[in-house]
Amino acid sequence: MWAVLGLALLLRAAYLVDLAQTPFFDHPQMDGLYHHQWARRIAEGDWFGEPVFFRAPLYSYFLGFLYTLELEFLGVRVVQFLIGSGTAFMTAILINKKFGRTAGLVAGFLVAGYGPLIYFEGELLLVVLEAPLNLLAMWFLDRAISRNTVKRWSLAGAATGLSALVRPTILALAPVVFIYLFWTRGRAAARSVSIFATGMVLVMSPALLHNAVGGRDLVPVASQGGLNYYLGNNPHADGMSAVAPEFRRTWTAGIEDARIQAEQDRGRQLRPSEVSNYWFGRALSWAVEEPGAFLIHQVRKLGYFWDAFEVPNNQDYYFFSRLTRVFQVPILLDFRLLAPLALTGVVLGWRERRLTFSWLVVPMVLMLSIVAFFVCARFRVSLVPLFAVWAGVGIAGGVDLVKERRFRGLALYISLFIVTGWAANADLAGHRRQHGTTESHLRLGIHYASQNNHAQAQHHYEQALAENPRFAEGWNNLGVLHAQSGDFDRARTAFETAVTVEPRHSKALGNLAALAFGEGRWSEADSLARRTLTVGKREPEALYNASVVLGNLGDANSALLGFRALRKLEPNRVRARLGEARALFMLGDRHQARETLLSVPTSDRTSEILTLLKDLETP
Repeated sequence: MWAVLGLALLLRAAYLVDLAQTPFFDHPQMDGLYHHQWARRIAEGDWFGEPVFFRAPLYSYFLGFLYTLELEFLGVRVVQFLIGSGTAFMTAILINKKFGRTAGLVAGFLVAGYGPLIYFEGELLLVVLEAPLNLLAMWFLDRAISRNTVKRWSLAGAATGLSALVRPTILALAPVVFIYLFWTRGRAAARSVSIFATGMVLVMSPALLHNAVGGRDLVPVASQGGLNYYLGNNPHADGMSAVAPEFRRTWTAGIEDARIQAEQDRGRQLRPSEVSNYWFGRALSWAVEEPGAFLIHQVRKLGYFWDAFEVPNNQDYYFFSRLTRVFQVPILLDFRLLAPLALTGVVLGWRERRLTFSWLVVPMVLMLSIVAFFVCARFRVSLVPLFAVWAGVGIAGGVDLVKERRFRGLALYISLFIVTGWAANADLAGHRRQHGTTESHLRLGIHYASQNNHAQAQHHYEQALAENPRFAEGWNNLGVLHAQSGDFDRARTAFETAVTVEPRHSKALGNLAALAFGEGRWSEADSLARRTLTVGKREPEALYNASVVLGNLGDANSALLGFRALRKLEPNRVRARLGEARALFMLGDRHQARETLLSVPTSDRTSEILTLLKDLETP
């Protein structure tokens, strides 16, 4: 068992050495950036946070606590890898106690050497807490069912509640447990159910009370459930991506769009729970209107879940993991092996009655809760310790079949392993055939551009375009890079290519308008700016460029409309208010211009704002 811990520590230490040299190590992205920023606010004293939690809070508070200890990105990763190693060790120990040494060692070594788990433990994401807490919830639930005591049911409820504070989808387990207990024990189950529920509620009560006091809203943990469900279940959903055509593709902008659209449809301001319920309702309406399409969609997502491919969400596991040496050699395990081992193991474990209710149902409920929303690598990887249990039980059972010379059972085990192994690795959904690195190169290019490393940024933009010459976003970003370097001819060519590929690419149109204005081509700039305002109503950068151009060309009315549209998208954007005030000044509305500038917090007032305020105060 100690060898499991040693291997887990060794692999994670080797990974950390190279991880510290990768571009995003101290520049978290997307969800990781969200957690980092929230944790920073906590470390700076904002312990209460937003009135109603949009996301489950436990991981961000854990991260905030580490920041208060003055642990930076390296220290945080060390702590997370220690927790990950402990998860492997705990898996081995617990499964050894329940199913024997062979099962415990197999499960422990699978978790210790599982590549995607190591990768996501190195990110500022929920996995590092979610994986061990799911395992503990399953363990304590099994102990409570086997021996009906107050202590055991309290621990089972507390472990489930604690896991729900990381990801609330585990709450789907509660009704399944209640039904099972009443089915098997009748009225005698009431005591166990009440203790289990009390344990859950008590652990979740800080989040529930926070939401009730801060936002006067009944939200047990977080309010994102309805939106996430809609993202995974709508007529345009692919079952893998957290995007929908109604929303902008950035994190905060998409959330804001969801709230605004729900409130516009309901005709009033909505509490976070009401926004969530609205999007739940939209998804369920689709299910009722097109039940066949909805059912096929769920089956497709189930297939994605058991496909060996690691579906990207925040970052492409295959691309970014291979920036480190430990992932460049074939020593780490992944779902190509775990999927058939787990599926074969659960069949054998059920057939041989080795797996009891908890060990069967908890992984299945958590798996179905992921499938119900959308499938991606970082959701599935949190269930690795649970599937490792199935795999360990299966291999231990296979060993027993050999010892007992039960060759028919062994033949069934081997046949099932071959069939499930083929199904998981045959790329039936075409993920591997369609997988590319275009988006990953774009993200690296954006990162290097933000660090003023134009050579690396250009390299990665060109790599993205070499793979997909019709990638409009890549052409636009390359154009911005050329413009920043003063190469306006190449910038114009890149922007024009983006518009040729995607005629409604508002950012490229806005950039072309700004370029034309800068070069004195007034008529062309005016035409491009107006076209940008028409197609770019939800794209902040495009709105800004077009409004600035129109304002400089003297069309204050159009500029004012553009800046006000921008303020609706990004209410706190200072330069949008400055542009709006300038347009109002041009239109002679000095009072409203002054009020607009005074709405900018004193700490955010730039020299341009102060100068304009002074001009407005001059008769």
